[in-house]
Amino acid sequence: MMRDAATLPHEPHDPPPDRNPYVLTSALRTLQVLQAFTTPPHRLGLADVVARLDLERNQAYRSLKTLEAAAYLVDAGEGRYEPGPAAAALATAAVRSQSGSLLAVAGPFLDALSSETAETVHLFVRTGDRAVCVDRRESTQSVRLMSVLGRSLPLHAGAVPKAILAWLPESERVAVLQRLHELPAYTEHTVLDRDALACELRIIRERGHSRSDEDFDASARGVGAPIFGPDGLVVAGISVGGPSFRIDDATLDHFAQLVRTAAAAISSRLSLAARS
Repeated sequence: MMRDAATLPHEPHDPPPDRNPYVLTSALRTLQVLQAFTTPPHRLGLADVVARLDLERNQAYRSLKTLEAAAYLVDAGEGRYEPGPAAAALATAAVRSQSGSLLAVAGPFLDALSSETAETVHLFVRTGDRAVCVDRRESTQSVRLMSVLGRSLPLHAGAVPKAILAWLPESERVAVLQRLHELPAYTEHTVLDRDALACELRIIRERGHSRSDEDFDASARGVGAPIFGPDGLVVAGISVGGPSFRIDDATLDHFAQLVRTAAAAISSRLSLAARS
């Protein structure tokens, strides 16, 4: 049984001779533990951390509890941890600072979509095998989708995540599909069958936009479209969505046209900005 952190033996404070004397060894190790959560499945237990980083169990335990105390990790149950709100806030700040040109270019289009649809609009940026919400326009209607700036989502469900997944290079798309059994089922409509989702992704590429029909939120529908960088690779996506009772098929089709047009315009302006 793991002893409480307070009863664990103290570790030496002096850094190894080949290490910068200004670097706190314990802090560096703790940051390395946090870094381990950036790769799938993003949910690790003590044994996983020990195996990945070749740490002593006592060292790994202290680092995990320190990160939990600072809200960089939260208890995910069954002895595992996952990134917490402090990690999400830091990731959002990093993504937003690195996506300044995208935010500047996309802002007016978010405003226009919000005005035209009166529904919630999101801008997500791809970070590895996840999508992070970096900007939004909330609906002014009394019943609306609630959005969380900085939320990080896997790519198998939701309008923008699926739009990004559909246009990933094939090898990266296949890698996500192979891990589908590890990903969460948000509702009874979340597709966790590899062949079924692969078929849906082909349809998304053919029509130019994705649909989220209660597969992420049981009472919401929306559409998303990919945004491409100057190199032609998908870097982000934009979506419009609202409560299912207000978004019928005709409305969804109308929103899809608006979102595709906005995403294409943002992609074009990003390319022009890179050439100027």
